[in-house]
Amino acid sequence: MEPSTTTTSNDETSVMKAVLVHEFTSNYETLDSISMSSFVSRPNLSKNSKSKDNIIIRVLACSLSPGDCMMLSGRAIFLHPPKFPYIPGMDVCGVVEEVLLDSGAEFKKGDIVVANNGIFPVGGLAEYMCVQSSNAVRKPKNVSPIDAAAAASAVTALHAIHYVHAGDRVLILGGSGGVGTAAIQLAKRAGASFVAATSTQKELCTNLGADVVINYREQDWWTIQDYQDVKFDKIIDTVGGGFANSHNVLKMGEEGGYFVAVTGDDPKPDASSWLKVIRFFAILPIRPIYTWLFKGSYPTYVAVFPHDVKNGLRTVLGLVDEGKLKIQQDPSSPFHFGEDGVRQAFRTVGTSHAHGKCTVLVSEK
Repeated sequence: MEPSTTTTSNDETSVMKAVLVHEFTSNYETLDSISMSSFVSRPNLSKNSKSKDNIIIRVLACSLSPGDCMMLSGRAIFLHPPKFPYIPGMDVCGVVEEVLLDSGAEFKKGDIVVANNGIFPVGGLAEYMCVQSSNAVRKPKNVSPIDAAAAASAVTALHAIHYVHAGDRVLILGGSGGVGTAAIQLAKRAGASFVAATSTQKELCTNLGADVVINYREQDWWTIQDYQDVKFDKIIDTVGGGFANSHNVLKMGEEGGYFVAVTGDDPKPDASSWLKVIRFFAILPIRPIYTWLFKGSYPTYVAVFPHDVKNGLRTVLGLVDEGKLKIQQDPSSPFHFGEDGVRQAFRTVGTSHAHGKCTVLVSEK
């Protein structure tokens, strides 16, 4: 699905306000390549639409993630836009504005939905967005649009917590990020007997249920004697690079020890060429295979990949709706839907300074 491009039309029904990225950048000080335009072509449906599954939503909120920053950087060739400028963002909450009458779509005009653009992070930071209904679920009544748009990270946490069982001792690396804040709560719900988290935000993590918070600036978690004596059953790594030291404080695979990687050793890998992408994916299965074969010498390594996101969203949103899970927003959220606000949101995520989710409020209506 191609992103909308700028237009010179003055017809208010055919244009919208949207954020535009004009070129790749990793310079988070200025982010000059990000601008705001009020004359961007508004997406629309027609009988000639390539997919009858498409719906148009009026965006209420859009939440950013590291994937949005990866695309902005240009470091992943498989996330390059078809052309510049492109509209960034993919995780949204919005109101259904248009469906094809003969599509048999599960949504109708006026439904409030939580949606994403699959794996290609474009289109969300705009007043209107075209999504596939297969990538959307209804927003529960008691969930705010801001929290609903930010729920995707909790789905990742849900998949990671699949490996946690009642009575487990769990260490979460990166406890104050979007995935980590949800993982702390979900680990407790899964019956973990002890949850430790690495973060500089002790009060935040403790309030979410962490029993101990390790300030990584003051202490290396793998050197703590108490954890070397009584090892963890599971480590969930939302930061990257933790596996090399995990054996010091994590049980071996034959004892039920699992290292669950939400991100790779390098959270910002260089995938700027197809050769590098092929090399990356060729190496990816090696660690899970050898840790499975040699369980007596290594913790079992598993990598979490996006899957069954729609059902995951339903589950997570249901927990939020029932008051059993909190979507932790960064203190600066919601960010203003303007040039400065969006740049600040990208800056907070891209410099790894987010304490929760960074969500842009696109519309209050």
